[in-house]
Amino acid sequence: MVSALAALALVLTPALRAEQATQTSLPTAREVIDKYMKATGGTVAFKSVNSMRARGTFTITGQSMSGSLEMMAARPNKLLTRITVTGIGPLEEGYDGKIGWSIDPFNGPALTTGKGLSERADEAWFDGPLHGPDYVKEMTVVGREEFDGRQVYRMKVISMRGTEQIEFFEVGSGLQAGIEATRDTPMGTIPTTTMFRDFQRFGPLTFPSKVVQRLLGQEQTVLFSAYEYDNVPPATFELPTVIKALIK
Repeated sequence: MVSALAALALVLTPALRAEQATQTSLPTAREVIDKYMKATGGTVAFKSVNSMRARGTFTITGQSMSGSLEMMAARPNKLLTRITVTGIGPLEEGYDGKIGWSIDPFNGPALTTGKGLSERADEAWFDGPLHGPDYVKEMTVVGREEFDGRQVYRMKVISMRGTEQIEFFEVGSGLQAGIEATRDTPMGTIPTTTMFRDFQRFGPLTFPSKVVQRLLGQEQTVLFSAYEYDNVPPATFELPTVIKALIK
């Protein structure tokens, strides 16, 4: 019995040491984020921007659905997304710093509440990419693996509001490869996988020109054609009249 245990120890010890060496060689979460910010244009350049507008088109595989979209954001925590689906019409969702809302042809106007509101608030935090202490409660690099055909660091992130997600950053370039998360939606709690591809320089900053999201067995692809800066008027984020009517 003793001899068997000794032999097992001889077999396992090198493997355990190799695993420990791999784990200790992982960068810190702060090192990963610093490299990411440098790869996308730098913290100074990012902080110099006060508002942002992105335009593009989307398609949903398997549903023959497509259309255009426009996303607008402003410091410190304003967000508005407008989508026009061909043959269906416009959809909107926003966050004005306190209130989350949506309007669509199927459900009409609605307020965002509960966990969905916390997730919307986190999404709207303009400085979220910086992963600063005002946004992130905890972030830890938990491993290295392959994601979307790329070698990445896997990082667990918990926001100050308690939103949890896994973020992936390319080992070589430092760019963010994607996100795995579970989100609260009108259809229930849904796991999602988002992949960021084809990074391009838009003015002072670098962003993905292609974003692919998988959820509920479907795949949505967004192609961004433009990112613009400091041209979003504050009035853009004012609550629509039909949303104001829902506030008691």
